[in-house]
Amino acid sequence: MQCISIVLPCYRTAKYLRELYRRLVAACEGCDSEFEIIMVDDGSPDECWEIILELAAGDSRVKGIHLSRNFGQHPAICAGLDVASGDVIVLMDADLQDRPEDIPKLISALNDAVDVVYTVKESNREAFLTRITSQIYHRVFSQLTNTQVPQHIGTLRVFTRRFLRSMYLYTERNILVGPLMFHMGFEHAIVQVARDDRQGGSSSYSFRKRLALAIDSLLSYTDLPHRFLILFGGIVLFVTIAYSIGLVVQRIFVTTLPSGLTLLAILLTMSLGATMIGLGVIGIYVFRVYQQVLHRPRYLISRQINLDAKIDRPFLGSLGA
Repeated sequence: MQCISIVLPCYRTAKYLRELYRRLVAACEGCDSEFEIIMVDDGSPDECWEIILELAAGDSRVKGIHLSRNFGQHPAICAGLDVASGDVIVLMDADLQDRPEDIPKLISALNDAVDVVYTVKESNREAFLTRITSQIYHRVFSQLTNTQVPQHIGTLRVFTRRFLRSMYLYTERNILVGPLMFHMGFEHAIVQVARDDRQGGSSSYSFRKRLALAIDSLLSYTDLPHRFLILFGGIVLFVTIAYSIGLVVQRIFVTTLPSGLTLLAILLTMSLGATMIGLGVIGIYVFRVYQQVLHRPRYLISRQINLDAKIDRPFLGSLGA
């Protein structure tokens, strides 16, 4: 009998966890499989950990991890994946927008030829700005990485143990699970699912955080910054050469030349700006290399429940003292 591991990063989701647990148990028991529910408290300021302890005390299938502070959604996902023992892994949000009732349908889409099943939303009722920026990001990312990222893709996805073992080979510290999974390839299937409205409150992903995540993924999986700098530098060089040729022609055919101080100042300013942008991009990559060389863990576990004392951590996590 196969085992299903459900990984739930939790941040400001305390009010959803009891209902989420009830629906998950009902959905998974219908699969006629063993299962475990892994809830990762990512340093949430609400009562997430207290509710996780309550659920875990009443059901040993609930595994709880409390991170020492807020490390972010992707390190929290890594913490859950590190302890997942199932043959099939389910990744989903904990705010009840992802429907637990869809899990059996996704698992049934896995087969010998399909290692990962992604979901897309049947209808997108997000805010206009969120919807448009998401579409632009996925379109740009698909073009630059030569992958086909579906529009309206959701967090809810299911993948095999074989796929998870391949994820463990990626040891970069600043890991982004969603872009990484598409970057890996593997045969996949796409299933349309309904996505419920958020029951009160707002997403912790503000526009600023979404923009930072988009920039981080483009830096990690594309060479867009280098292309931009090469293009911008080429434009500046072309304009400079054209201006120099113009000065030579004027010097040959005209005895007096205009001063050209304005254009010269513009070119100098553009060159200085291009240089500073280049240094900034180089600085970003140097800092990322510096972080990688330090070998700092992606997350620290301060407390846990219903888990073995020894935890395998291929994603570079660490159990706190």
